[in-house]
Amino acid sequence: MDNKVTNSFLDQVYLGQTEWYRYFFGLVLILFFWFVLGSMFLVVPFFWVMIDGDPETAVNMQTGFFTGVDPIFNYIVLNLSFALLIVGVFVTVRFVHGRPLRSIVTPAKKLNWRRMAQGFGVWLLLVTLASVVEYLINPEIYTIVFNPGRFFIFALAVLLLTPMQTTAEELLFRGYLLQASGHLGRNFWLLALVNGVLFMVPHLGNPELAASAILLPLFYLSIGAFFAFITLRDNSAELAIGAHAANNLYSALFANYTNSALQTESIFLITELDAVYALISFWVMAVIFYLVLLWQRPSPMPQPGELFDGGQ
Repeated sequence: MDNKVTNSFLDQVYLGQTEWYRYFFGLVLILFFWFVLGSMFLVVPFFWVMIDGDPETAVNMQTGFFTGVDPIFNYIVLNLSFALLIVGVFVTVRFVHGRPLRSIVTPAKKLNWRRMAQGFGVWLLLVTLASVVEYLINPEIYTIVFNPGRFFIFALAVLLLTPMQTTAEELLFRGYLLQASGHLGRNFWLLALVNGVLFMVPHLGNPELAASAILLPLFYLSIGAFFAFITLRDNSAELAIGAHAANNLYSALFANYTNSALQTESIFLITELDAVYALISFWVMAVIFYLVLLWQRPSPMPQPGELFDGGQ
């Protein structure tokens, strides 16, 4: 297919090389970087633990976490794999498809950092208000665990690594995969739902699902679908990148969960995850976020009947 230069986020897939086998190979390559090369950050410390022979230091084979070590060690090791995810996405987009990495974020010639900041700021405010309401409703599940000496050391790692982790996920899900699915059509609702399912799948192994095997998967699906929808509606992934970073930074620094996949030194610790409140509050936050940042924005959404137009 001839290359096209358009102002459409989804039509960026028509830049460079677009054959179907490139997407298949590209996804395999991305997963190789993320899970195979990225696992080296776990494998090397694993052998170090085995050689060390310290009886208080071991590896939990179910979670991949190291026990008997400083939690910041687990946090850094697990997050470093996302650096390889970014590398994998870059190599795939740049060399397999022959187009710039920026094209999976925005069709514009440069990133809109102001839009990212808007997404970050509005979502951070909303998630903070949601926590305040939850505390007022159910204060016994919140415990203050603030330890200044530990908190500020951990905060440095969180501020450096968490935006990398969330951006890596956005580049893959709201960038590469969402644009690739645009080959099937231009129905924003369907594309958002498909993206939500794809985002949910790798999160099904998170320990948080012990709180609800039904509502928590629906929660992850909702996050993925909403971030995909606002990406399509805003014609760029900048809002989603900012909002995702705000969401995870808040959880890591202010109100983490006892059984979270990523343990941090936060100010508050939530001892019981209310899956019903988490899901309902997310939907309320999503509606408010949309009304604040996208309600008055001209919509690029296609008209009914354009479901399988292939973007052409």
